[in-house]
Amino acid sequence: MKLRSVSILMLVLGLVLTLGSFASADDRPHEGKVTAIDTSQMVMQVQGDKGDQWNLFWTPSTKLKGDLAVEEVKVGDKVHFDFVQKDDKMYLVELKRTEKAKG
Repeated sequence: MKLRSVSILMLVLGLVLTLGSFASADDRPHEGKVTAIDTSQMVMQVQGDKGDQWNLFWTPSTKLKGDLAVEEVKVGDKVHFDFVQKDDKMYLVELKRTEKAKG
């Protein structure tokens, strides 16, 4: 009986750890290159290294790191960001430029 309880506990623990890793994968910050910016709509498009693409909306509450202003972000800049999804849109929570566009 004791062996069966340990087996069930191990199974539950493994399931919790597996599900936790799936949830945290979407919560981690992302990186990519800015490919388009529309200041009138307050949205920028970012392309990831693996072909991922995000349309990211910013708001007055978006945290900008490194004394960065949204107006300073240019197409070609590499950025590190975190977002939340709400009303079928991705809203920037935090944005940091990691490399300026060349040229």
